[in-house]
Amino acid sequence: MTEGVTGIIVAGGLSRRFGSDKASASLRGRPLLQWVRDALAPAVDEIVIVTATGQTLPPMHPAVPATVVEDREPERGPLAGLAAGFEAAASPVCFATSCDAPLLRTAVVERIIGALGNHDAVVPEIDGFQQPLAAAYRREPCLAAAEAALVGGGNRVIDAFTDVDVLALGEDHLTRVDPDLRSFRNANTPEELAAIAALLDSPAPATPSPRRKRARARTKSRRRH
Repeated sequence: MTEGVTGIIVAGGLSRRFGSDKASASLRGRPLLQWVRDALAPAVDEIVIVTATGQTLPPMHPAVPATVVEDREPERGPLAGLAAGFEAAASPVCFATSCDAPLLRTAVVERIIGALGNHDAVVPEIDGFQQPLAAAYRREPCLAAAEAALVGGGNRVIDAFTDVDVLALGEDHLTRVDPDLRSFRNANTPEELAAIAALLDSPAPATPSPRRKRARARTKSRRRH
């Protein structure tokens, strides 16, 4: 894709289940927000961070230029954060993520953006659930859809985009670059953050090379006869 891409990090959630500001929570000495930013930065042309009103972001090293905007409609959830991010974006394409997905992989971001084509959005589907905060969006139609949903009283991200062209991206397109789909693990609670920390000590499954996949397929075929 040759179009410019804005990376949007929604960092202004209420963190009720976590008990404190997730963006500033530490994983291996780095705030969760930095883990996400570092994975996102190589795949995009600019970064927009959406915060809650008055939220203080943690220091991140090295510093990377980012546009910081406040969520215009607190208590309206991720949809309001997305709308604020779309509005601030300078690029025609956006990739949106949350600040609590520290195992996000750059290759996953690139694959999702690369699948956009002529669609208005690409939303991964993992374990039967859509992942709108790990998705690519065309700014103009999706901003219009998000704003219309908010005006109509809607808060659910998925419901906001029912009238735009959304491609549901299956797991098989993503396991090639993230075999155990770690990119979609969120730290919604301290316990989930601890589980994510434990994953860092576990090597990710290797991705089979195309040659190995073909050989495996031939073996399975022979076993059937």
